[in-house]
Amino acid sequence: MDFKMTADYHTHTIYSDGVGTIEENVARAVELGLKTIGISDHGFNHVKNGVKREKVAEMRAEIERLRKVYPQIEILLGIEANLVNLNGELDMKPEDFANFDYCIFGIHYFTYGKGVKDSFKFNMHNLLLKPTKKYIEKVTDSYIKAIEKYPVKVVVHPNYVVPVNTKRLADACAKKGVLIEFNGKRTTFTPQQAQELIDSKAKFIIGSDAHSPSRIAECSVPKEFIEKYNIPLDRIVNIEVTEQNK
Repeated sequence: MDFKMTADYHTHTIYSDGVGTIEENVARAVELGLKTIGISDHGFNHVKNGVKREKVAEMRAEIERLRKVYPQIEILLGIEANLVNLNGELDMKPEDFANFDYCIFGIHYFTYGKGVKDSFKFNMHNLLLKPTKKYIEKVTDSYIKAIEKYPVKVVVHPNYVVPVNTKRLADACAKKGVLIEFNGKRTTFTPQQAQELIDSKAKFIIGSDAHSPSRIAECSVPKEFIEKYNIPLDRIVNIEVTEQNK
C-alpha cells in the first residue's frame, strides 16, 4: 500500500515561524504536483509566533497575486488558531473568519487568552503538570465546545501538549464534519486511541505542519502510523492511493 498527498493545508511561512515565503511554499507545492496548498500560519494569540492581524490583508493580496501566477494549483489562506482556555475559546474574533478560506485549530504552548491570570494558569498547567484524567476530560470538553461554536475545519495534532479523550473528540468531529489531523511532525495516538479513531465515523486529513518549503507534503510520520494501525485510506480526504497490495 502506498499513497501520496494531493493537498497540504497545514504549512507555515515567515508571517509566523516558518522560514519560507508564501510564494516559496506555493512553488514547492507546484513542483510536487499538489492540487491544493494552504497557508496556515499560527493564530493571533501565540505569544511568540502569532501572525499579526494587520498583516492579514497583505497575506490575502499575496495569495490573490499568486493565484494568477500559478493557475495550475488551488492556493488558500488559512490560519492555525489557538485554543486558549478550557471554555473552548479560540483566538479568533467573529469578523476574523471572513478574512480566511479556512480555519484549523489546536492547543499550543504559550498562548494568551482573556486575562493574565487565566492565561498563566492555562499555560503553566499544560506545560508543567502531568494531566489527570479529570483534566484530560476538561481539555476534551474545550475542543468539543470550540468545534460546536466556531466554523473550524480541522483539529490539528490532538494529543500534543495535552492528551485528549479520543473517542469523544472523534464522535464530536464526525457529528460536525470536522477532520482530525495526522500531523507530519507528531502523530501521537496510542494503540487504543488508534482503534477508537477507526471505530468512529470521523474522517481524517494529513497535514505536513511544514515550517520550511522543503517539508511541504512531508508525511512519513503519519504514513508510518497509518500503516501500523491499518487506518482506512478511504477516510483520509487529501490522499491518492498509488499502489495497493492485494
